[in-house]
Amino acid sequence: MHTTGCKHSGCAGFAHLPAKRPRRCSCRDQAVQSSKQSSKKPAQQPDCEQDRYPHEDASKDDGFFPRRQPGAFPEVKVKTFWSKAKDKLGFTAPEEAESTGIEFDPLRDGPLRYLGYANECGEAFAAWLPPLGVPLSYAVAISYVLVDTYDKGQRAYKSAEQELGSRASLHPEVNTGRLVKLLSFERAMDTVVWQLLASVICPGYTIHTVVALAHAGLIPLEHQAAVQQAFQQCAPVLNSSPETVLQLVDKSLPTMIGLGAIPFIVHPIDNGIHALMNASFRPAIRKFICGPGQGNLADLDMCEDECNVPEEGQANA
Repeated sequence: MHTTGCKHSGCAGFAHLPAKRPRRCSCRDQAVQSSKQSSKKPAQQPDCEQDRYPHEDASKDDGFFPRRQPGAFPEVKVKTFWSKAKDKLGFTAPEEAESTGIEFDPLRDGPLRYLGYANECGEAFAAWLPPLGVPLSYAVAISYVLVDTYDKGQRAYKSAEQELGSRASLHPEVNTGRLVKLLSFERAMDTVVWQLLASVICPGYTIHTVVALAHAGLIPLEHQAAVQQAFQQCAPVLNSSPETVLQLVDKSLPTMIGLGAIPFIVHPIDNGIHALMNASFRPAIRKFICGPGQGNLADLDMCEDECNVPEEGQANA
């Protein structure tokens, strides 16, 4: 059995793409391949991080509202002499040794990130807001998502244009303009899909459900004789009627429960959306970029996890 490398003779352009491209290797495929190469040595645990998809990172978690982690994309890089040497021999590229800081993102690292929690707060305070209050909170959150999407798409476009445009060693058949637009599209689409699911739809529905369940749980308690007697005793202290005290409790407790649930739902939802997208959208668009989009032909660093594991049924060919 003999396979050829995808980054060389097999991907010389659209006209030279193989009829059936080698599939992206999984961690299981790497373990099987490693065990076949050496029957004496046990298969080593493969590095599952090589796919380089965005993932949840709670290392910067702070405050009552946790820091949402849509995930950091890999930089748009073309493999250079130094990066290849580092991969093979463990060297450190000069440009990597010089870069020590992390770029500040005002939409995700500054106070503007709290706008992404507007809809959750709106759902928690629904009992206190006017009829248009909750829809307005969703409008604020969705506006934040759209601004973040535009920002990430523009950043990816400029980064890809600068990196690919400065490489004179690119394969002459690479359509640089098209590839730059594809990379920008990937970042923008990933951002808007992830943010709408993880920052708007799922948490908003969750807090709405928590508040509704809390309100429903108070109804049978309010009809208890002991609870009604307690309201009657508290009413003179608050200079109000028992009905007003009951209404105040009926609004306040579900609101506090809804707000208290926010820190506990953020990371589970984020992890769930990452798992969903890492199994569906992200591999699909990455496969297109690294294949028909000529990412492999351009020798993009993000496409280096493409390996030449044959399809099932071709192993004995």
